Amino acid sequence: ETTAAAEGAESEAAEGEAAALGNFEGQELSVSTFSFNAELLQKNVYDPFMEATGCKLIVEGGKNAERVTKIKETPENYDVVIIGDAFVADLIDADLLEKADYSTLTNRDALYDNAKAPFGEEYGPAYTFNRLGIVYDKATCPIEITSWADLWNPELEDSIAIPDITTTSGPLFYYAVAKMEGLTPGTDDDAIFAKMEELKPNVMKTYTSANDTITMLNQGEISVAVLLDFSYTAAKAASEDYVWVDPSEGNYSGYNTLNIVKGCENKDLAMAFIDFYISKEVQLAEALDGVDSPVRMDVELTEEQAANFTYGKEMIDGLLLPDWSVINANKADWTARWNELFSVQ
Repeated sequence: ETTAAAEGAESEAAEGEAAALGNFEGQELSVSTFSFNAELLQKNVYDPFMEATGCKLIVEGGKNAERVTKIKETPENYDVVIIGDAFVADLIDADLLEKADYSTLTNRDALYDNAKAPFGEEYGPAYTFNRLGIVYDKATCPIEITSWADLWNPELEDSIAIPDITTTSGPLFYYAVAKMEGLTPGTDDDAIFAKMEELKPNVMKTYTSANDTITMLNQGEISVAVLLDFSYTAAKAASEDYVWVDPSEGNYSGYNTLNIVKGCENKDLAMAFIDFYISKEVQLAEALDGVDSPVRMDVELTEEQAANFTYGKEMIDGLLLPDWSVINANKADWTARWNELFSVQ
């Protein structure tokens, strides 16, 4: 195909998508989302959607916990929330998400089954998966790391960063430690925290910011970090010595979802936006720009394009998912115990 023909085919496909979305000329939709990759999301999602529908998107970025607080205080200011799994569970508990018939989404059938309705049929789909693993600097780390159990090696004294229990990845790490020991979170918490206490001599930092943790790696303050896969994408740009490890015991996974905020006055526009976000063109564009791993089965990437993504049927089918109802039920207790254990650093 010539470039012009290819562009023509693309624009025809885009026009077909636009027609399917509907005309929302002059209407507004308020979206609460993450603050990172804002320029790429503008290019791949917001601008094409506004052009296709005639609507105006009002996008507000920020940290997960702060955004949940804002939605709780003024839900009427938001129509759609794009947020991680732990915080979806929190918003559901607070009865702040609209129950809707998401089976009407034209793009939903193309998603992997575990992305279609991770919180039940009346709540929205996941649009990306991530997984928790280990990153280490092979230039400074004294051992080769292949498993979660390796983090307890005494040679790693004062050289590891782990996620704080209050972060998105904190509960995933808690579940990983439990699985490694054959324990069940919510039932065997004393034993899990005893294992965490054994790790303490190796822990230089319990972090709340992945970016700060990558800076610590870059400055040589730590040689090992427990991170989500998309953070490694940023980290490896700084050094070729950083190695990603999918631990032998398995990866716990998180996912980000799209949901309508309760009381949204324009549910048709909100649904159209969510449908567009999981369309093939958006999922492919986001993947090629290194923003999000796709959850559509028909988005095909080369090995190089998929490097470090949570991508492909085999990997996605093998992901370990924590029980967020258990996490939310125990969050206060786990946080108190965590702070008592790690507060003196």
